[in-house]
Amino acid sequence: MKECPNCHAEMGADVNFCTNCGTDLRQVAVSEEKPAPAALEPKAAPVQEAEVKAEGQADSQASGQAENVLSTYWQWLLHAWKKPAETVAAEKWYGLTTLILEDLFFILAALAGMNNLAKSLEISYPSFLSIITELKSSFSSYVIISVVLGQVVVLAINYFAMKRFAKSEFDFVGYLNRYAHLSAYSLILNVLFWLFALTGSLGLQGIVLNMTAVVGFLALIYVLLEEKAEKIDQMQFALVISIIVSIVVMIVVKMFFKEFAYEIASIADQLVNSLLGSHSY
Repeated sequence: MKECPNCHAEMGADVNFCTNCGTDLRQVAVSEEKPAPAALEPKAAPVQEAEVKAEGQADSQASGQAENVLSTYWQWLLHAWKKPAETVAAEKWYGLTTLILEDLFFILAALAGMNNLAKSLEISYPSFLSIITELKSSFSSYVIISVVLGQVVVLAINYFAMKRFAKSEFDFVGYLNRYAHLSAYSLILNVLFWLFALTGSLGLQGIVLNMTAVVGFLALIYVLLEEKAEKIDQMQFALVISIIVSIVVMIVVKMFFKEFAYEIASIADQLVNSLLGSHSY
């Protein structure tokens, strides 16, 4: 490019005279072309900013909803502990969640008690370490199966008896909510049972365990008495169901101890055969 010294107009490199004012440009030095200004980088698209903002709001809303759900459930539990017999509205999952928590702490307590017993046996009989470990594993399986099976069978019997003889309007989920609200003290008692099992307080464990059984039994009977039996006297209805539930519990407990005793006998037999085999050489 050439710049006219007179009018400062820019001309091409091969132009000898200024086309604007006629000045001789043959002696004017050719200058380099000025680079085109760099294009500015586009700012973040408004759509992208909106998406990021929307994701943040969605996460915040999800967190807030979770906190609200837990808070509502906690309020339901508090009401159950204050006035267990009072009927209140509840989400469908409240009862089942409460019963699962009760079973969980009960199982943890039983396993903690078994661990304490196993540790003392391992110290007293270190040569039987493998047998004690195997028995502990078997005990854990039997406890979980027995607790879950026993509760499912008892609640199912109670519910179907209500539907058959009392024409209850509860569906099974509604029945679980009602029963869990009445037996909500069991959750506190099972937490205490677990804590006492960790500390090895056998006396306190026995007291809490008996209280848990009483609370659960009273809740079963109370639900029955709330419903008006049509084909049988109300008291007879409650008495019959109580007997059936007691029989079911006895059967489950007997099955547990029978299977566990069989496991102990089997392991003891293996031990004896192992000892006899080692002495034969």
